[in-house]
Amino acid sequence: MNISLMRISFVLPGTYTAGGVRYVFEVANGLKDKGYDVNILSLTGDHSWFNGLKVKVIYKQLKLNKISLVLYYIYKLYKYIYYRNSKGRPYDALIAFSSLLDIKYDIITELADFIQNFDSDIVIATYYLTAFSVWFSQSKRPFYLMQDFPELVENNEGKIGLNMFKLSLKLPFSFVTVSSYTKQLILDNNPTARVTIANPGVNLEVFRPKRELQNDNKRRVMLILRGPKYKSDNIGLEVLKIVNKKIPIHALIVGSKNLVKRYSKTIGIDFSYTVFSNVDDEKLSRLYSSADAFIFTSYAEGFGLPPLEAMACGTPVVMSDNKGSMDYAVNGYNALVSQPGDVKSLSDNLIKVLQDDKLREKLIENGLETAKRFTWSSTVNNFEKALREELL
Repeated sequence: MNISLMRISFVLPGTYTAGGVRYVFEVANGLKDKGYDVNILSLTGDHSWFNGLKVKVIYKQLKLNKISLVLYYIYKLYKYIYYRNSKGRPYDALIAFSSLLDIKYDIITELADFIQNFDSDIVIATYYLTAFSVWFSQSKRPFYLMQDFPELVENNEGKIGLNMFKLSLKLPFSFVTVSSYTKQLILDNNPTARVTIANPGVNLEVFRPKRELQNDNKRRVMLILRGPKYKSDNIGLEVLKIVNKKIPIHALIVGSKNLVKRYSKTIGIDFSYTVFSNVDDEKLSRLYSSADAFIFTSYAEGFGLPPLEAMACGTPVVMSDNKGSMDYAVNGYNALVSQPGDVKSLSDNLIKVLQDDKLREKLIENGLETAKRFTWSSTVNNFEKALREELL
């Protein structure tokens, strides 16, 4: 069979805003451009946040009975009251209420059943739970895009989920993964596995320097707050508190306003800041570009795209060694890298970046060069290479 005529299905649990979902969309678009017949199968979600998706997303339809219909409309009302957005699908309601009742909803079987409705030549799992769905569906050529890591899984699914994640890595699949770190995770559990690294990319047409004038004398420091423990939001905020005592700063915080309010009560934010929520890529790019530095304190990432996006925007990066980002971050060359949780080192490094113009220029120049090496076209080429090797 001509490989470019092969039918490829990516399997997602949902299509809401997330780095792993963006990866799937970018690769799906790239494979579509190369002539492949590509679709995306999903249980739930809303992919309208991603501009320019070229492939069809097929959502599993839920047969609504009276109970599920009532739950669905309660869910939509809740979303409208709290988020002024009533978008959602019936499965969203079932999963949300299952979580509220502390019941694990079985997405594995649901997706396995869904996959069997499509005559795909290659079916690609994109999350550890979907790996079992692909396996149970008895797909012709199962494939595993592995973007997960233990801290993420344990945060989302607990110890049982972590054990299932490790078991998923032992499945007899071919793997594509996002970094050297995640490749090693696979090989530690499955030493003979075929694993191809296809690092994520940056859209350099969007993420590029766009310097904007500042209206005050404070140095602007950008950070992203997400909530999970492994993101170490508290470390980033503690660093800014320390630095603010020596250099007046204004923080550009990307995240939920409710989350920031919670941190303000527990940590005591004593520096000025502005919160930006639900930002699109263009806005995110402008925020990176307007900052004097970007700080990223996560202690675990599969790849960790934000520091690379900041580099592409010409913004110096201060960060923790989170394992995944070490595929591109080099201490003293394009970033200042500290050990996870080392508040003093992170604070000292941020002060250096804000005070040492020569160091800043070095990090900016090398960061821009680094970002040029990580493009989505390169990601797609490496991904396609893995598909071709699967057919040999």
